[in-house]
Amino acid sequence: LLIVNCSWVDGGQMKLYKDEDAALAPLAGKTVAVLGYGNQGQAQALNLRDSGVTVIVGNRDDLYRERAVGDGFAPMSILEAATAGDILLVLTTDESQPLIWEEQILPGLAPGKTLCWASGYNVGFDLITPPPDVDVIMIAPRMIGAVVRELYVQRSGALAQIAVQQDASGQAWDTMLALCKGMGLTRGGVFASSFREEAELDLFAEQVVWAGLEAWFVECFELGVEHGFAPELMVMELYASGETAEIFAKMTKNGFFRQMTYHSTTSQYGTLSRGPSLINDAMRARAREILRGIHDGSFVQEWRDEQAGGSTRLAALRAQALAHPMSQAEGGVIAAVQAISNP
Repeated sequence: LLIVNCSWVDGGQMKLYKDEDAALAPLAGKTVAVLGYGNQGQAQALNLRDSGVTVIVGNRDDLYRERAVGDGFAPMSILEAATAGDILLVLTTDESQPLIWEEQILPGLAPGKTLCWASGYNVGFDLITPPPDVDVIMIAPRMIGAVVRELYVQRSGALAQIAVQQDASGQAWDTMLALCKGMGLTRGGVFASSFREEAELDLFAEQVVWAGLEAWFVECFELGVEHGFAPELMVMELYASGETAEIFAKMTKNGFFRQMTYHSTTSQYGTLSRGPSLINDAMRARAREILRGIHDGSFVQEWRDEQAGGSTRLAALRAQALAHPMSQAEGGVIAAVQAISNP
């Protein structure tokens, strides 16, 4: 068993593995089976094929299967692909994997094969336990599938989080880097982590970072309307104009605080002087409570129970969100902005 955690170089900088650190040779004579032709599945399959790798696709009979046919593949069932492939990219949804594992993936395994996940969730939280005679690796692009493909076509690449959970062959690391190279990810850079770390970090972002932003935007909308601002103007100011997206884009290029140089000094002073006062001890305590629930597996069990019950609470939460006045006010605003952006 080999578990590789995030590696760092001297000076505290994260070690990025690039094109020169990887070779496609470990994939020679191997068949890569892409199990699930969703957004990541399509991107990874096309990128690997364009890199000269032999790729087959396994998918159930749905629109994704039709998309695979349109892209020139001859899709088969997931079990057939798992049996025929030497390297299996498990790219179905997280919630579907425990359901199809026993009947559609595990029977196709044989000693020496490689299982590759794009998320650490199921293996990291022990919802799936691979047999000991196969390699178990993770390649988790830090970008949506469509952009993984777009960057590849542009001869660039997205960043990705990688891990070796189980090295039965002694070649798992080289195979993983070869796949990254074939997907175009070593053009951007890949960094070592672990299945559990990737899964917990992803859940942390979803339940604390983005959940906090979503809740705060709703709170600000309600506060602004209460103050007398028009609902449509609040939607425009908060996100619909596109300015918020541009600010985030500048953060990725210049840094979280350094992007402020693109704003007026009035904006800089107001943001930096008022921001810390908006966070209180109760909020910090709640964030830590949520993080504890992620780390100890409580959320994983809660989500499994929710799915077993037909995801009724999720349906209710979605309906509640779409019925909120902010959601109701945004329709005309978004249509107007899109008309300007796409005349």
